[in-house]
Amino acid sequence: MSQPLLALNHDWHRQRAHLRSGRMRPPPLVAAGIDLAQASDSSRVVTLGGLAVIFGVFPASLVEFLELARLRLHLGAGQARELDAVLNTRILAMWAWLPTLRQDCYLELDRATGEEHVWQVGPGPGEGVELAIEAGHEDLDAAFLDALVLNGPGHWGGESGLAKLVERFGRQPMLVAAQVADLLDHQPKEPQRALEFARARWPELSQEQESGWAPLADSEHPWVAVQIGRLALRLGLVRAARLLLRQGGHTDVAPIAHFDLGQACEALGDLQAAESAFARYAAARPSDPDAWRRLLLCRLRLGHFTVAEETLRRYRSSGGKDQDLAERFLSTIARGTLRGDQRANLVGWLCARLQDAMQHRLPLTRLIDEICERRGGSDPEQAALQLTALIDCLRVELGACLAGQLPSRIDDVVRVALLGLPLHDRHRTARGMAPEKIASYANDAMVLWISLCLGPERLIRLEEGQALLGLARFACAASR
Repeated sequence: MSQPLLALNHDWHRQRAHLRSGRMRPPPLVAAGIDLAQASDSSRVVTLGGLAVIFGVFPASLVEFLELARLRLHLGAGQARELDAVLNTRILAMWAWLPTLRQDCYLELDRATGEEHVWQVGPGPGEGVELAIEAGHEDLDAAFLDALVLNGPGHWGGESGLAKLVERFGRQPMLVAAQVADLLDHQPKEPQRALEFARARWPELSQEQESGWAPLADSEHPWVAVQIGRLALRLGLVRAARLLLRQGGHTDVAPIAHFDLGQACEALGDLQAAESAFARYAAARPSDPDAWRRLLLCRLRLGHFTVAEETLRRYRSSGGKDQDLAERFLSTIARGTLRGDQRANLVGWLCARLQDAMQHRLPLTRLIDEICERRGGSDPEQAALQLTALIDCLRVELGACLAGQLPSRIDDVVRVALLGLPLHDRHRTARGMAPEKIASYANDAMVLWISLCLGPERLIRLEEGQALLGLARFACAASR
C-alpha cells in the first residue's frame, strides 16, 4: 500500500484531524495543489501550491468524488483562474468530510500519469487506510450521500435538487428528512405538505396519533429524527417532538433544532430542559434577539434572577427592543397557563426592568379597560366601577406602606399587582384556587418589583390587605 505524498502528519492533515476530533465540523470539500521535483540526491521534493475550500458542491458517491477531481472541480474558466495555485499543479489533492464516519476521504490525483490514490483518513491524527478504487464501496458511497445532506442545505440544490437526488437514490431516510427540513424552513406555515413527504417514507406517521412517531427516535440517524421532530412540533405533537428533538444532542444539527426542542420542553412544563436548549441555541446564534428573549423568559419562570440580568443585556446588545420584549411578556401572561409563582417572577422582574416600555404600552387606564373588556359578563359597567374602587383602595394601602414615594411609583406597583393577579386574562389556573393564595402570588410580584426598584428595605406584605384580597376575589369571580 502506498503512502500519501502529503504525509498524514502534515499540518493540513493535522488541522482537519483537530476539527474531526472536536465539536467543530471541517470544511466539507477542500482542494490543494502539490508539485513534485527531483532533488540532486534523486529523492522527490514535494512543493505545496495552495489550499482552497470548495463551496456549493459535494459528490454523492466515491465515483463522483473521483470525477470531480478529474474534471477540475467542474469549474468554468473564470473560476478556475481564481484557483491557479491549486489547479495548475501536477497533483490535485482533495479532502471530503464524511460526518457519519467522522473521517475524511482523501484523494491524490497525478495529472501527469493519471494515477489516483484514495485513503480513508481519521478520525484520529495520522490514521489512514488506502482504498482499492476498483473494488465496490457501498458503505463509503452511503457515507458520501449522507455527507451531502449533513454538510448543509447549500449542497442540496433546494427543493428541485432534492427531488433529483430522490429520483436517483430512492427515498433514503436522509434525503426525505432533508426534504422535510427544506419545506419547514421555506414554507413553515404549511407543515401538512412536509408531512406528505415524510409519510412517503414512514406511512405510520399521523397528525392525530403520536405513537407512530416515537420509534423513529431509535431507528433512524439522529439528524433524521431531529427533522421529523421539528415537523411533529409544528403539527402540535409536542411529546413526540421532544423525544425526537432530543436526538440532536448526539449529532451536529442546525441550531434551530435546539430552539425547537426548547419550545417543546417549555410546552410540556420541562423548564430545566427548555432553558438548556435555549442556551445552546443562543450560544450558536448570539446575534438573534429571539434566542435571548426565549432564554430570558424561561430563566425568569425558574426564578434565576441573577443570570437573567446578563441574559437581558445580551438581548439588548443583539438588537432586541424593550417594547418587543414587553409585548411578548404580556402575551405570555395573557394566555393564562402559567403557575402563580412563575407569573409573579415574570411580572415583578420584567415590570422593574422594562419600566418605560410598560408605562408606554400599558398605562393604568388602558390596563383597567383591557381587564374589563376581557372579563366580559352581563354588567361590564358595574364590574368597571367595582374594579376601580378596589384599585383606589389598593393605592391608599400602598401609599401608607410606601410613604414618601411619588404617585407615579405607586401606580407602577398597582400595575404590577394587576398583572400579578389573573385579571388581565381568562386565567384557567385561577379556577378552584383560594383568593388568599392568588393574592399571595400578586404580593410576591410586588415585593420583587419593590426590591429591585425601591430597595429591599421597602419590602411589604399586603396579601391579607382588603384591597389585594378583594382584587383576588374579583379575579376568581371572573374565572368561573
